[in-house]
Amino acid sequence: MVKARLIALDMDGTMLDGEGRLTARIKEAFRAAQLCGIKIVAATGRMYPSAMIHLREAGIKSASIFYNGALIRDTADGRTIYERRLGEGLTAEILNFFRKHGWYVQVYSDDRLIVVDDGDERCRYYENICGQKAVAYGEKFWESGLDSSKLLGISFDGAEFRKICEEVRGAFGERIYQATSWGSFVEIVHPAVNKAKALARVCDYYGIPREETIAIGDSGNDVEMIKWAGIGVAMGNSKDGVKAVADVIAPPNTEEGAARIIEKAVAAAL
Repeated sequence: MVKARLIALDMDGTMLDGEGRLTARIKEAFRAAQLCGIKIVAATGRMYPSAMIHLREAGIKSASIFYNGALIRDTADGRTIYERRLGEGLTAEILNFFRKHGWYVQVYSDDRLIVVDDGDERCRYYENICGQKAVAYGEKFWESGLDSSKLLGISFDGAEFRKICEEVRGAFGERIYQATSWGSFVEIVHPAVNKAKALARVCDYYGIPREETIAIGDSGNDVEMIKWAGIGVAMGNSKDGVKAVADVIAPPNTEEGAARIIEKAVAAAL
């Protein structure tokens, strides 16, 4: 195991267990790592207020990555280090595209989750995951002029989910960065943004070389980060495409795989 000075890890499916909780073991691993000088950096697609529920419990106080890299904020003092939004014009174009096709989409703007109808089953499903209440705009949602950190399409129908991925990519191409997670989420952010680019910015902020980093993740939005880091780790619960780019395969999150990797890094640092 490399002598890491920084460990970046995804939240859902990686940091959190199968029930979406922080275990005592991973909290102790975070504490031990930070005591020996290793930076622990969260790298999540979640919105900032949602992620902070867990990061406060975890005791993580560092520059961390939210909205797949559209926001880097210091969790110790709330200071924004980097932010890149889609812009009002592109946000409106993408919303109109989803509206035309009748697909569900939600907007993240100013750390708020904004939807058409908060009674929609997809909204309720997401609220249950993130622990945040959506703001329902009704039909004015489509003409709201919002700027967005991230847009998220959700479909529980496999064929529709694949169609959304293909058609959004075809329509917007390099004007966006698109990734998937949870098997039903289509995540859209600015093309200057992904977790790898955000991790590079955090490393520059701390003066830590790429070679002294470990990145741990499980989903499509973690692939670039896993490839970029000095050691890239895929969780055992990852799909094959994520495992294919990793240097190391950890046990799944149900077996505390991320905690085990951090424990090895701490042992190497002592």
